[in-house]
Amino acid sequence: MTVVNCPSCGQANRVPDLASGKTAVCGKCKTPLLAASNGHPVDVTDATFRATIAEGRFIVDFWAAWCGPCRMIAPVLEISRERSDVRVAKLNVDANPRTSAEFRVQGIPLLVFFKDGRETGRLVGAHPKHNIEAAIQQFLV
Repeated sequence: MTVVNCPSCGQANRVPDLASGKTAVCGKCKTPLLAASNGHPVDVTDATFRATIAEGRFIVDFWAAWCGPCRMIAPVLEISRERSDVRVAKLNVDANPRTSAEFRVQGIPLLVFFKDGRETGRLVGAHPKHNIEAAIQQFLV
């Protein structure tokens, strides 16, 4: 069983291991808990950021829709489908200026690595998968 914070309301939810094809929903707002059910990156906002990354190991992708390099690395960030020890969250810098300012985002894409809510490292720019895997080993293991 894992604890997953809802990407919509921030509520902590205990989620059992799910059988193939099953999904989990938030007990409070009924939003699908995609990160728990299929490993896709979860969208976070200024309101949900802290609660989402509070526990566990996260890579947070600070990105924008207009950013070509951000779109280029999006498929690489499906890495959380292959790894159960790391989850990926995405924060749109245009829609969430408070968190972007708090982390002094000056260039995107920016990958920030977190262990239990604490920043452990950063990668700026579009990187290939092997660089991201090396950063996981350096910052999250």
